[in-house]
Amino acid sequence: MKKVVVGKCKLCQETKKLNFEHIPPRSAFNKETRYYTLKQTNFLQKAKEYVFEELKPKSKKEQGGVGQYSFCEECNGFLGSKYVRTYKKFAQIAMSIIQSNDRNIKAFEFDISDINLLKFLKQITSIFIATNSHSFTESYPELLEFVKDENQNKLPNRYRFYMYLNNEGQIRNGHIHFTNHYGTVCEFTFQPFGFVLSIDNPNRIMQLSEITSFKHYDKIKKVEKLPIILNKYPTYYPIPLDFRTENELKGST
Repeated sequence: MKKVVVGKCKLCQETKKLNFEHIPPRSAFNKETRYYTLKQTNFLQKAKEYVFEELKPKSKKEQGGVGQYSFCEECNGFLGSKYVRTYKKFAQIAMSIIQSNDRNIKAFEFDISDINLLKFLKQITSIFIATNSHSFTESYPELLEFVKDENQNKLPNRYRFYMYLNNEGQIRNGHIHFTNHYGTVCEFTFQPFGFVLSIDNPNRIMQLSEITSFKHYDKIKKVEKLPIILNKYPTYYPIPLDFRTENELKGST
């Protein structure tokens, strides 16, 4: 049973009893996830041992799904009723495609014409809000307004979203990073998806599929077919946009 936590909700910004938020949603393959929590610096000190030699962290193994106390009951319910079902639907499609094909295939094309892409993008944004501290939305308040209003489809061009497929490696937690090469990024990975939020970088991240245009989705204008191609990448180390393979990492120093 989850403990009772009182704090400031990351969505409505009010102090209330907080629900345990499954990140990603519990219904999107995050029901019985077991995991260890470890600081990134500690992980990187023995990364090869943890990833490839089955070294176990000294921390307690958690179970019951990855998540944290981020939103109050009302906001948790709002996200569940407005966006989660769409995310679940897309995740099930992607997982089915990955599992039914050769593991060595690196890219997949499939039809997303029956997915409400605006709701999907809002759920992704809510994940980045949930996984970061309150200072995140203090610095980027437009993300908060985008999620809170289900009809809002305006988001400044400083925010660009990217997506890839994943079924190999470690979870990436969505925390904000300030990198030399890509600038300010958040990256969240949990099978079957990986997402990147790029902030204030005018240059496209070429190896990923950009989904920023999902904010313009209009459910009234139905199309017969809407193809998307997504590359599949491994995520063994918690370094933003590090997609090195197992062989590459085992051979690296």
